[in-house]
Amino acid sequence: MQIQVKDPATGALLLLDAKPEKWHGEHGFRIRHANGSGFWMTSRSGTWQTEHGYQVNSGLLVNIGLALEQYPLKEQLTNHDDDER
Repeated sequence: MQIQVKDPATGALLLLDAKPEKWHGEHGFRIRHANGSGFWMTSRSGTWQTEHGYQVNSGLLVNIGLALEQYPLKEQLTNHDDDER
């Protein structure tokens, strides 16, 4: 499935591919960027986490989780909004 995610640092809209996947007996999602790079993430105790040592900005990880949980785009974090006030 395709998800829309705000980059919290810039406010730019990202279109990512999210594919449900099971890894080591745990359910999660394989997230792929348009350039083909990607990572696996899962939710543990309500917190989204990456695996394989992949580093993702914490705000971006929250926004990906919100998109996967089908929250409206307007509820995603945007640090950029604070600069405009």
